[in-house]
Amino acid sequence: MSTKSHQHYKVGLVGLGWWGKILFDFFDELEFVDLKAVAVRRLASTEGFDLRGAQIYESLEQMFDTQELDAVVLATPPAQHLESTRMAAERGVHVFCEKPMASTIEDCEAMVEVCEKYKVKLFVAFKHRYAKACVHVRNRLPEFGRPLWAMYTYPLWKVDDPGWKFKEVECPGILLENTVHSIDNLRYLVDADVHRIYAEGGTHRFDTSLPDTAVFTLRFDNGAIASIGAGAASEEVISQEYLAINYENAVVQIWGKLDYPYNLRICTRNDNAVEEHSFEGSDGVREEIRHFFDCIKNDEQPLATGRDGTEAVRVSLAVLESVRTGKIVELI
Repeated sequence: MSTKSHQHYKVGLVGLGWWGKILFDFFDELEFVDLKAVAVRRLASTEGFDLRGAQIYESLEQMFDTQELDAVVLATPPAQHLESTRMAAERGVHVFCEKPMASTIEDCEAMVEVCEKYKVKLFVAFKHRYAKACVHVRNRLPEFGRPLWAMYTYPLWKVDDPGWKFKEVECPGILLENTVHSIDNLRYLVDADVHRIYAEGGTHRFDTSLPDTAVFTLRFDNGAIASIGAGAASEEVISQEYLAINYENAVVQIWGKLDYPYNLRICTRNDNAVEEHSFEGSDGVREEIRHFFDCIKNDEQPLATGRDGTEAVRVSLAVLESVRTGKIVELI
């Protein structure tokens, strides 16, 4: 990795699908980022897209061997993340990894191991942790006291082409690909790990053998219980995410259009006072990207670590197992 007296970062992007293009714009708008390179499997994905001087490569090896990078952004199917992470870490390049972190626990653990070995940052992109409504709640957890129970509605909709999301060699379905956001946000705001799961689900919207919708319960190791309704059961024009958490000393509600949790309501139990907050524009994406570079600059641990990414994958895979078997899954 190159070193500089001033903070300016050379960045490569792996993957230029729908979300990869959005991430390209988010990273490129930062004055201290030089987006030098993009690696893609299909050159057709670059057609009509303004690369703004970034060089295109058809292989990771070529990109890493040609470019001197400080960081790499992974916006590819999760089954590809381990290979990309290993190649980056071996070259001293920090890793910004889109969720889900990987498609297996073994890949997640290998990613953590290789980044620790080569002392590079492994950042998992759980944007809800950086949305101001969620940050506000997290900062007040000592005041709110013990979490009791929570309910989370996190519904996607059916898209015409789900791409790799239901290709088992790439990702075992939407209940891993997207539901990890809701699982991680609950872990963050309940401040505990999940140890028991029961799920009911099915395939209702897509032509696939994998479940595309589910409702499941979670028991956390601090005693809190929660339920999540997730998958592709909604419609884009009306889809809303809504999270209610009942703490010992407060009731919290966070909501907004799916992936845009701008609204926050808090009721404190001692006086029944109700606070209303609006954080328009803070979905957490810009905030998480800046945090990534702050972690590099200050040599700090990311707010969402490789362990957090691993636990979200572990819970998602347990949800799929419970749907398949009809049984409770215990996590040790």
